[in-house]
Amino acid sequence: MNKFALAGLSGALSVFAVTAQAETVLIANEPGPNRGVRADAVNFIAEQIEERTDGEVRVEQNWGGALFKTNAALESIGLGVADMGVMIGAYVVSEFPELQMAGLQLKPAHPWVMMQAAYELFTTNEQLQQRMDEMNIEYISTFSLSPGILACSGEGIRSLDDVPGTKFAHTGASTDVFGDLGGNLVSMPIYDVYQGMETGLVECSVTYAYYAVATKLNELVDTVTDMHFGSLASLGTFMNKDTFERLTPEQQEIVKAVGRDTMDFYGERLAEADIEAMEVLTTGEDAVEIVELSDEEYARIDALFEPTIEEWKDNASAVGTDGDALMQEFFQLIDKWNKVVETEGLPWERG
Repeated sequence: MNKFALAGLSGALSVFAVTAQAETVLIANEPGPNRGVRADAVNFIAEQIEERTDGEVRVEQNWGGALFKTNAALESIGLGVADMGVMIGAYVVSEFPELQMAGLQLKPAHPWVMMQAAYELFTTNEQLQQRMDEMNIEYISTFSLSPGILACSGEGIRSLDDVPGTKFAHTGASTDVFGDLGGNLVSMPIYDVYQGMETGLVECSVTYAYYAVATKLNELVDTVTDMHFGSLASLGTFMNKDTFERLTPEQQEIVKAVGRDTMDFYGERLAEADIEAMEVLTTGEDAVEIVELSDEEYARIDALFEPTIEEWKDNASAVGTDGDALMQEFFQLIDKWNKVVETEGLPWERG
């Protein structure tokens, strides 16, 4: 083959490489529906990756757990069933307890602070990096939840004496306390709560103001009990590590940058959505009754979370993680980002 033929072949291969690169498609799985503020953030990730890579990388998003259910996310992303997707700590607590740490009732903080603390922990802690390498996953970003509320049909929970015998959707660690108090826990993903309450399978569920309105759960609810829960940040977007490493270094940095920016995008919209949702819940013909417990009962609830925290430490130890040390580092990061908010304000409130 002469040099001109070689040059032509080289040019053809270069065109093919560019074409193939332009067609890089990341198959993604989201357990929830395509509505609400978190769905907006999931779409933001996809749109920004495509825009910032000039179309070289795009995301094909699947909603409602179309590729795999919530409890299969860790294994499925690690094996490459999807290239990326959202993982929830409550459903991988045995295999990946580190993710669930931010899903415990630990230290109250603003949702944006919780996201920043979790993000820094997962991107700087060497042991966590090694653990994720072993599971063949790459950390991209995190989502926080606003403080949990207890939404109920019927009379609801007006004191802890109302808990025994009541049917609760068991969607995560925050629900454990109701089992300890004599409630009947029915395990289900939070995405199935609407159907469960509509059919009478459950009467109450821990949920979040914006999510209750986005999923129309508020239409089935008569009372909301303020549980004084803190914000949680145990939801993360992860990529299959092999997929991530097949991207160019420039594309990898873009994906990482999008993950960082998503927390500001989502944090601002979460705050706005929660305010709007509380207005929906508390005003108009379909307003629900907001219930407060006594100070003594709130103190009792705090004490009931202690066994859940100790159980988490046992799970962490089982995978070789020092739970006390990791939790202490997380607390320090919460304090760090709290100070940022105190001195600089939230990003969307700065001048």
